[in-house]
Amino acid sequence: MPSLASLDDARAYFQQLPEQLHEYFDEAYQNAFDQVMQAMEQFFDVALTINHQASEDHVISQSEATDIGEHGFTLLLKLIDLMEKLDLPHKRKEIEQISLIFARWIIHYQGKLNHIEPIVNAFAHSANSMQDKDSLKALVELMSMVVDASSDEIKHDLDSTNLYRPWRLLHINRGIVATRTHDTEIMKKVFDEMILYLPQDATSFFNEGMEEMESEDYPSNVRQVIEEYYLHQPKIKLH
Repeated sequence: MPSLASLDDARAYFQQLPEQLHEYFDEAYQNAFDQVMQAMEQFFDVALTINHQASEDHVISQSEATDIGEHGFTLLLKLIDLMEKLDLPHKRKEIEQISLIFARWIIHYQGKLNHIEPIVNAFAHSANSMQDKDSLKALVELMSMVVDASSDEIKHDLDSTNLYRPWRLLHINRGIVATRTHDTEIMKKVFDEMILYLPQDATSFFNEGMEEMESEDYPSNVRQVIEEYYLHQPKIKLH
């Protein structure tokens, strides 16, 4: 899949999708898909018009950005669900990558993110294919923007018993990517926020980090930061 960077790229991707998926549909799936595609085209009309008007100083409100972005993500989630039902994991991954474009659009207009699962999945796919330190730093920066822009409901982390909840995975994966940058300032910022938002998970993260420092070849300054956070974490005692 080519690198997608803008709403125009995302729109072009979706315009090619019907032809790529036609063979997988029966009539019911085709009708459902056509409705989502029609709504998606309208979403792009609105979002791209706003971009054009913003260049002429017509800027939308935070709540408008949130509501429009919410609509876009609702359509993405319908398509992701459809790809799941059709057992097309490669198409699901492509659509999840487009969620990063939608997220950037919402963040640009100071909106809030209410659906971060596809974003978190896209981050995981991206991180797995990255080695270059500058790319990893850029990924951490975007992850941090998503943390900041997540809705209050997500930040309150009400479903704290679910280890696979997107909010937890976002912080754990961001911690891993930050460590891979070998940039100690980035690591400290990410670790401090993990402690703030997920104190229990942070403890196990630093425990596992210490074990990994033993088996992997990390620079001494990176080891030092992990050890510092490990030693200053409150140890959870079982009674």
